Amino acid sequence: MEDKNILKAVEIIQNSENIVAFTGAGASTESGIEDFRSEGGLWSKYDPSIYASFQYFLIDPSKFWKMHGELVDILENAKPNPVHFGLVELEKMGKMRAIITQNIDNLHKKAGSGSYYDVPIYELHGTYTELECLDCKKQFKFDEVNYKDVAYPICECGGYIKPKVVLFGEALPYGVLEGAIESCKDCDCFLMIGSSLVVSPANFLPSIAKEAGAKIIFINKDTTTMDYLADIFLQGKAGEIFSELITQLKNR
Repeated sequence: MEDKNILKAVEIIQNSENIVAFTGAGASTESGIEDFRSEGGLWSKYDPSIYASFQYFLIDPSKFWKMHGELVDILENAKPNPVHFGLVELEKMGKMRAIITQNIDNLHKKAGSGSYYDVPIYELHGTYTELECLDCKKQFKFDEVNYKDVAYPICECGGYIKPKVVLFGEALPYGVLEGAIESCKDCDCFLMIGSSLVVSPANFLPSIAKEAGAKIIFINKDTTTMDYLADIFLQGKAGEIFSELITQLKNR
């Protein structure tokens, strides 16, 4: 990471009024949530084609809930990091158009995003904090469901209860992707934070913003196959970089 690139990124952010932030797993690793795909991540322990498959869930939810129960303990203890708080600061400045996230950890809301100017948060892969019965569609909050003393929770109607997280083979939540795309068409700066940009259709979003004339800033630990889209690429830990960006921005 070079200071001149930080300064260029700060200048872009300072001159922007409709920023869209797109966050992936790398935005939450400094909160203690490992990237599922990384070495030692969730997929190294649980085969996602079975434990995170919607079709398998419909046959036997116990495999999903075994994995999810372990994950929930981590998510419940996770606290927002400088990335999440930094986006709140940008919202307070009136600069945020939307937040789009691949994460299910609820950390953007925990940090306070959406509390100041009703900035929409598009959770592409859903959230662990909300659940529903697949049969009667009854809605549940996380603390309303007992999942620890049973193989899997069942609704009073007899249907399987499932968190509103998107499993493999399952459609994205209605309207969420459409809203995310529209926000990218209407932004002047697109911040990609902590995504490998390998998961479709989310990896099309930087291109949509670019075509709309937005400045593109990538903040990521590793390079991606889409780095050619970025006006500025800041490589390193997302939390550290974002802290520096916000500090420089406030000092102007």
